[in-house]
Parts: sequence; C-alpha cells; structure tokens
Amino acid sequence: MKEDHRQNFLDAVQSIAESVFDFHDRWSLLDNKKPAHLAIEERKELLLEEVNELNDEINKTDEDKSIKLLSREAADVLYVSVGHLLALRNEGLEAMYQVSKKNNNKTKQTHFFDKKEKKVKKLNI
Repeated sequence: MKEDHRQNFLDAVQSIAESVFDFHDRWSLLDNKKPAHLAIEERKELLLEEVNELNDEINKTDEDKSIKLLSREAADVLYVSVGHLLALRNEGLEAMYQVSKKNNNKTKQTHFFDKKEKKVKKLNI
C-alpha cells in the first residue's frame, strides 16, 4: 500500500512538472535572455496570489472547509513554484537537486522532529 501511494505521488508530481514545462513552452514563456531576478520579480505576484488563495481556504469556517478545494489550492502553489524554478533555468534545476540531496541526508542520527515547532531540526552533536 505504501509503495502504491509513493508511486501515485511521484506520478502526480511528474504530471505537474510536465504540464508546467509544456504550458511555458506553449505560451513562449521560456525566455533564456531575461535575467533570473527579473523573471522571478515578474512572477512574484502569481505565487503570492496562489499562497493567499491557499491561506483563504485554510482559514474558512469548519462548515465551509473542503479538502478538495484545499488540495487544489496547494497544487496551484506547487504549479506556480515549479514555474519559478523553470524560469531560473539551470540554476533552478541545480537548486532542486541540491535541496533534494540536503533533505535526503537528514536522518534520525543527525536530526529530530521538533513537535512544538513542527519541523525537522539538526541535533546538537
């Protein structure tokens, strides 16, 4: 069961990545000449809008909350974030690999989950 869930998750993330690339290609949004900081500056409002929509969904009253809408808003944040990394070209790709490697190297021998802060933190060793 865990392996099925893992594969379904990986397939969904790949689907997002393929869609983001194809979307940017279809609309000629892959500008290799634009400076990286300018590309992200131009995209900043898109990400803020999606994060705000996710926040609005989180803050709904209990009777108005919908896991389906919450999931879609979270996926919108991911979609736009992946677009940011695509806009950063090779540096974005390198950053994704670096962040993956950094987090893959966090183990129970080097880190712990801080229940109060709800995040993984480095052990003081």
